[in-house]
Amino acid sequence: MRRLRYLFVTLFVLLFTIFSGAVQAGSKEGAFILFLGGAEVGREEYSLTSEEFRMQGVISVGAQSLEVVTVLRGSQGKWAEGEVTLKPGATVKVTFKPGKVEAETGPIRKSYDLVEPFVVLENNAFSHFEQILRLLPADAQEMAFAGVMPSLVLANQSPILDGSVVRLGQAGYEIEGRRLLLDEYILTIAGGLQMRLLADGDTLIKLEIPLQAAEVFREGYVGLQQAVQEPAGPAHFRTEEFKVPNGDVTLAGTLFLPLGEGPFPAVLLNSGSGPQDRQGNSPPSLMTNMFSILADRLTEVGIAVLCYDERGVGESTGDYDAADLHDLLSDVEALLDFLKTHPEVDAERLAMLGHSEGGYFAPIFAGRLSAIVLLAAPSATLDHIMVEQVDFQMGLPGLPEETKAVLAEYNVQVQLLIEEAREGKEVSSGLPTNLDWVRQHMELRPLETAAEVKCPVLIVQGEEDYQVLPYHAEALAERMREAGNDRVTVKLLPETTHLFTYAGTSSQFDQLNPFRLNPELVDTVVAWLAENL
Repeated sequence: MRRLRYLFVTLFVLLFTIFSGAVQAGSKEGAFILFLGGAEVGREEYSLTSEEFRMQGVISVGAQSLEVVTVLRGSQGKWAEGEVTLKPGATVKVTFKPGKVEAETGPIRKSYDLVEPFVVLENNAFSHFEQILRLLPADAQEMAFAGVMPSLVLANQSPILDGSVVRLGQAGYEIEGRRLLLDEYILTIAGGLQMRLLADGDTLIKLEIPLQAAEVFREGYVGLQQAVQEPAGPAHFRTEEFKVPNGDVTLAGTLFLPLGEGPFPAVLLNSGSGPQDRQGNSPPSLMTNMFSILADRLTEVGIAVLCYDERGVGESTGDYDAADLHDLLSDVEALLDFLKTHPEVDAERLAMLGHSEGGYFAPIFAGRLSAIVLLAAPSATLDHIMVEQVDFQMGLPGLPEETKAVLAEYNVQVQLLIEEAREGKEVSSGLPTNLDWVRQHMELRPLETAAEVKCPVLIVQGEEDYQVLPYHAEALAERMREAGNDRVTVKLLPETTHLFTYAGTSSQFDQLNPFRLNPELVDTVVAWLAENL
């Protein structure tokens, strides 16, 4: 469930700034802008001369703000000393000597062995990445190095970290109609954290940390996008943009139609809670493109696909946050009516795929459908799911105490929200959630609704789903079978999350593409619908 996003067990991941030990000839200056989850949260400015590298930046997230100032000084081609100041925080001074780095903060003075090659880094600063572009020799594709992060001394930790950089080659990018050919690098540091760097020669253009939904752009390059590649072959579908009225709301979306003559069987794709677009995304932080990928593959086997922007999202009008459950169900009904009367759609062969909250919806409309697909569908009411999510996470082994404390506080807020919904209050005093939406979900009876489903059903569930636990899939299937439906298929996907991406512990997980779908999801859904619709 994404409208009430529970707190995932999080790892504290640093955003690193890196600079090499060599002083660069000439002068340079510039600025960088930091975005987290698509929101601008920071800015820094820097200047570089042959004797000094100075940067100053401010990052503000919520009510918290951090100022970072770093200075390096040197001569004859080498940095000799540096200083890092954090506000709020402290100042750490470092001195570089052959084979050692000495750190000083207040009364603390420590010395650490340091091997070549090395770079110096500091948390939450970005301009110094420019110098790592010069660290890798022109005739090499990759290089390992030692990193020095002075502020780790404040936590009584060694400031020495292992790192590596890999040159991938060049790729085309676009901004404001201009095309650029940029160099791509992958940087790995601090126990496996990976970052992507884009550069124009020795000028850093963009730094990306996909795992953190963090992007840093050089000023003047915000909005940089990879150049659109030409299709490898002819399209196997055509699209029709549509707008469907539903009261005072207009729903917009895309109908994907196979090539050839219809009418075609069709499936409506319905997403989980939270405002999501026709690709199945909650931009900019949750970007799986699930629905676009499914539409491409389903049209290949002759099935039309309807994808829509939820009310208040993209080209659809209305206010998603003000919508209650009945409003959202009425949107689905209007879209099914649109499909039923479309001249290129077979009205007798309609299906619906529901993900997460959509798994509540699809069985409600099963009487109008020839098949339904449930992805991570709950078998219990929303209040049960909300409590279960937090309880499960709090019971995970090895959970840091600070994370337990955050979850415990969130649990208090969840309990308050449920109580206020039961009391019939109009506005929540805690979590900013539509209480009508919560109340109406609490009135649903998913297992009773499942017992009324007579058409074929596919249930797909990730085994590493912490939002809707895997047992819900079997509970739904068992109730349907008990009620006489013998056309129920359950598929459990190992190492797979609620979003049907790979879990962070999976060998298939890619930090640089953390929202990559498990392809088995798409293969399973397409094959099953081709056979049952």
